[in-house]
Amino acid sequence: MSHRHRAVSSIISTVLLVAVVVVLSATISVFAFDLGSNIQSEAPYVEVSGEFVEAVDAGEQAIAITHLAGDPAQTEQLYVSGSKPLDIGGRPNSSSTPANDAYASRREKFTEASGSNPPQVGIGDTWDAGETIYVDPDGTADGVTVSIYWTSVSVEGVNPGEPEGDTTYKLTTVEMGSTS
Repeated sequence: MSHRHRAVSSIISTVLLVAVVVVLSATISVFAFDLGSNIQSEAPYVEVSGEFVEAVDAGEQAIAITHLAGDPAQTEQLYVSGSKPLDIGGRPNSSSTPANDAYASRREKFTEASGSNPPQVGIGDTWDAGETIYVDPDGTADGVTVSIYWTSVSVEGVNPGEPEGDTTYKLTTVEMGSTS
C-alpha cells in the first residue's frame, strides 16, 4: 500500500509544479507585453538654422527657422517655446496667416489654427527638410532663444496647446544674436 501512495504523491507534486510554472509564465508574459505597449516612438532628429526676416510690425523682425536635415517630424507633435512670448505662423507679409506678435504666448503648437482654418504654419502633416516655420517674438527679436519640442502624442487644446505625452524632448534650440 505504501508503494501506491508514493506514486500518487509524485503525480500530484508534478501536476502542482507544472501549474506553478504555467501561472508564473503567464504572469511574466502579461507583464512583458504590458511594458511593450507603453514604449513611445522615438523623437525625431532635426538640424535647423535661424535667420531674421521682416515681421508684420513695421521695423521689427521675425525669425525664420528652417529644417535643414534629419528626420521628418509630425507637426501635431511639435511646439515651440521662446525666451519671451512668440507667435508661430506663415511667412510675415506674404501669408494669409503670418506670425504676428500681437498673438504671442509662451508656447505655440505647430498645428495652431483659428476656427476651421488650416494650420497657420502651412507645412502639412510633417515638418521636412527644406521647410521653414516663422515665429514672431513679442517686441524685438534680438537675443531671443527659441526651442522646438517634440512630445510622444499630439499637442491638444486651443492655443497655445498643452503637451500631454509621457515623453517630451527638446529637439533643438535656436539662439538669435543681435541684428546690428
